[in-house]
Amino acid sequence: MQTVAQTVQAIPPTPGRSRVAICVATFLRPYMLAELLIGISRLRFRKMPTPDLVVVVVDNDPARSAEEICSAVSLPWPLKYAPEPRRGIAQARNRSIREAEDADFIAFIDDDEYPSTVWLDELLWTQTTFVADVVCGPVLPDFDDDVPNWVRAGKFFDRAIQDSGRAADSCYTGNALIRRALFDRLSLFDERFALTGGEDTQFFLRVRQSGFTIVSSRHAVVHEPVPRSRGNLRWVLQRAYQSGNSWVLCEKSLDRRMSTRLLRLAKGCGWMAQGVLTIPVSAFRGRAAFARSLRNIVLGAGMLAGLAGQSYEPYQSAGGGFAKAQ
Repeated sequence: MQTVAQTVQAIPPTPGRSRVAICVATFLRPYMLAELLIGISRLRFRKMPTPDLVVVVVDNDPARSAEEICSAVSLPWPLKYAPEPRRGIAQARNRSIREAEDADFIAFIDDDEYPSTVWLDELLWTQTTFVADVVCGPVLPDFDDDVPNWVRAGKFFDRAIQDSGRAADSCYTGNALIRRALFDRLSLFDERFALTGGEDTQFFLRVRQSGFTIVSSRHAVVHEPVPRSRGNLRWVLQRAYQSGNSWVLCEKSLDRRMSTRLLRLAKGCGWMAQGVLTIPVSAFRGRAAFARSLRNIVLGAGMLAGLAGQSYEPYQSAGGGFAKAQ
């Protein structure tokens, strides 16, 4: 992909106490949202001064199902509730940025997660220490007791954990701190990804292409509950297909070169071939190994579908979630 790093002017650091908006887009997850807000109420600041903080919740449900939760919860900081009737994850995220108004930083977390008590403290410390434009933290799976052992052993919900300050190749809005000024420089999330997801992947690709810095924060931990309804083969394969499909859609939106599409075609076929070739062996190595082979096939199929112009739209209904394709 073509880079424009040479045109970038550094964004000046924020003097004094930072103004931070914690932004949450939510859709039909009232109980998970309540747990998230309780987790936010327990945030503590040890390394950094307590910021001027506001919590912004954007409800993408036309029935405003999250409004009662937001009214009932008690937070040490202001909470701003905003309905967004236009259906789509990108639309909801963009509304949250607008509602954040004059914040210096936007901290994103998903409505099906909850933060550690030092989550935001660590993100801000990493940003200040390494003068980063974007900071991303780890999302750790929190399995319910009835999730099968093969799902845990397969590490299908694990993501790489990197040392603080290390340059990151990718980032997700499930756990990220972003300079507000970046949205002025690069524009908001692309609303063409309203129902497919991947709007954050595409945004962070633009961040990297433009020469801005993305670094990891090892201890800025967010937890992702994994109930039995997610800890199963169907969910693992659906997530893989979405990952491959949305990654290609992001790539196509930013790079129209035929060489890039041919390379992605080769990678998609490669993932499928790897899965097919390992199935005979994986069948004797346990269910986790067999599921990994199937996941590779489905990941490649999602890429090929994206190249063919097909869009998978998990955000037509509640849920979603994706992992980075490679």
